[in-house]
Amino acid sequence: MQPSVVAAQVGLASAARTLQPWTYSPLTVGAVKPGGWLLGEMQAMADGLAGHEHDFYVYVNESSWLNEPGSGGAEYSTLNEGLPYWFNSLVPLAYTLDDDRLKAQVHEVASTVLGHQAPDGWIGPEVGDARNFWARTPLFLGLTQLVEANATWEQPVLDGLGRFMTLTNRMLKNDSQGFAKCAADVDCSWGQARVHDTMITIQWLLERYPSKQDAVLWENMDLFWAQSNFRWDKWYTEGTFQKVSNTTDGSIWPYLHGVNVGQGLKAPSVAYRVNGSHDMVQKSHDAVDWTFKYHGSASGTVLADEGEHHLAPYMGSELCTAVETAYSLAYMYQVLGRNDFADRAERAIFNAFPVMMTGDKWAHQYMAQPNQPHAINTTAQDGHVPPVFTSANSGMATIFGMEPQYPCCTVNHPQGYPKFVSNSWVAVGKTGLGHALLSPSTVSTRVNGGAVTIACDTAYPFEDELQYTIEAEKAFDLFLRVPDWARSSSTSQPSAMDSKTSMRKVHVKAGKTKLKYMLDAQIRTEARSNNTVAVFHGSLLYALELSTTQTSSYPHAWSDTKGPGLDNLPFPQLRDYYIDSTSAWNVAIDPSTLKYHGSRGGLRNPIFAQGAPSNYMTVDGCEIEWPLYLGVTPDWAPVDRTCKGRRTSYRLIPYGAAKVHMSDLPVKKFH
Repeated sequence: MQPSVVAAQVGLASAARTLQPWTYSPLTVGAVKPGGWLLGEMQAMADGLAGHEHDFYVYVNESSWLNEPGSGGAEYSTLNEGLPYWFNSLVPLAYTLDDDRLKAQVHEVASTVLGHQAPDGWIGPEVGDARNFWARTPLFLGLTQLVEANATWEQPVLDGLGRFMTLTNRMLKNDSQGFAKCAADVDCSWGQARVHDTMITIQWLLERYPSKQDAVLWENMDLFWAQSNFRWDKWYTEGTFQKVSNTTDGSIWPYLHGVNVGQGLKAPSVAYRVNGSHDMVQKSHDAVDWTFKYHGSASGTVLADEGEHHLAPYMGSELCTAVETAYSLAYMYQVLGRNDFADRAERAIFNAFPVMMTGDKWAHQYMAQPNQPHAINTTAQDGHVPPVFTSANSGMATIFGMEPQYPCCTVNHPQGYPKFVSNSWVAVGKTGLGHALLSPSTVSTRVNGGAVTIACDTAYPFEDELQYTIEAEKAFDLFLRVPDWARSSSTSQPSAMDSKTSMRKVHVKAGKTKLKYMLDAQIRTEARSNNTVAVFHGSLLYALELSTTQTSSYPHAWSDTKGPGLDNLPFPQLRDYYIDSTSAWNVAIDPSTLKYHGSRGGLRNPIFAQGAPSNYMTVDGCEIEWPLYLGVTPDWAPVDRTCKGRRTSYRLIPYGAAKVHMSDLPVKKFH
């Protein structure tokens, strides 16, 4: 296919080409450092599983990427994605924490991988017909972040990517080799469904390092977009998008797979930056609106276990889906500026993400459910596993462990917090700096030609006051995002709502300034399926507090879930945990009786350990008859809400710290 034809197909002008500008420009990785509770959570990740995978985890330290191409290595699938996923996560974790140990790990891996680049430019362990593009996508996202954080990597990375992009052009023109056409034993669909993330790296090269190769890079984006058999702009079309999905239809599986969906939300926004199409802007809005209306969880992630189906409270969602969804929403906010994209990114990171990890971050779930009073092995004594999920049926999908069900989330989940931190501050034009994703942090950058450092001290989202200490060489405009849920907002210095940004705008003078920012958060509920509600205060979801019992074992390999587990691992913290509720979970509530009790006495560290936050709600309710789905997990909420016993006061606690929980709660009116 000729480039001019491709360009016409995707609506591109023939004039000189330029990327559509960001609404809010991202800062470089490392410019923002976490503080407060967020620092505690990220440090726990560095001290836990994420920070030690390079020490023992074979899919990282024995990966085929670290050997000469074609010589093999440890991989959990032929996609060879394990090390790239880990690398994409560890680069921002290492540099946002300024952790020398983690930096040394990523430097060693980057040096080895680039050192194995093939003479024709291919990067990766595959040779011959085994080559396919997908796993390069997370690797390249990691490499671009490494260059932003550490300029000494600029030349080797640019040289490597430049040679690879030249080869890419030849492969795409050679019958879409490794992209739409792969060997029989290689699944090309992943690279096609996620190609927009590859295009983000190409756009990064065009924007930051314009060169004589620019024409090739533009052509590569045209070819990738035109040759993909899985285009998200086509999926998010009335009559094509499935509100209730048919997960047995293999031809549309890439559109239903939860991690693909999380990544795919931003695909039209990536395309918009290429072609400026207003249709792509509308597709971006539809992608988010429809996905969360028909397949979204109250916690902020996408219900797909592993495929989308409906909104049943037993539907699961992968940990991978939570981190990809949060990153997509942060990216979309920077491109298009729609406020609820940032709200949704916060919701995913404050709720869906932490609920799936133990407080010490040594163990995680593969799958979480809105209503999940048990995180146990569901395998029956005869070996049968009730097929609660559309896939992921080992029986171990909801336990907390090293690699429950499948290893992808083990290597991919650490990107959640560090990418949130990196994207939490944005440039607003040339003279403004915006706090986009609210959280405790410190940003150091240049605005309006002068150095600026801002430290935000806050317990947000557990409290709703943020305090800023600002040091600036020159005057600039500070923009503070106002969440859509806020009843009101105010600042201790003069400010006004900016009509273009939906942010509070504060003009900051040169020198040192202190500023308080206050938000008014109230209790609110959101309707869920079958006359149930999710309960919120600010950006935090609340779940029914359950008493629990916990047991543990040696961690099981994902491919062998039976027996005592692995007893030869170097870290005793590695365990599989089985958590069960010992109190009633079958509770209906009267939302009119909800009362909020704020945090007291500071925040524990780590804050998202089981039951750690001190803020809670009380609500009146009662136990009801509530059947189990397949004898394992709460079914759709029953229509009959007749009380089995007396009216009782119950506690609701922040969802992220409720490792077993009920969050889609049936409504029962007492008055």
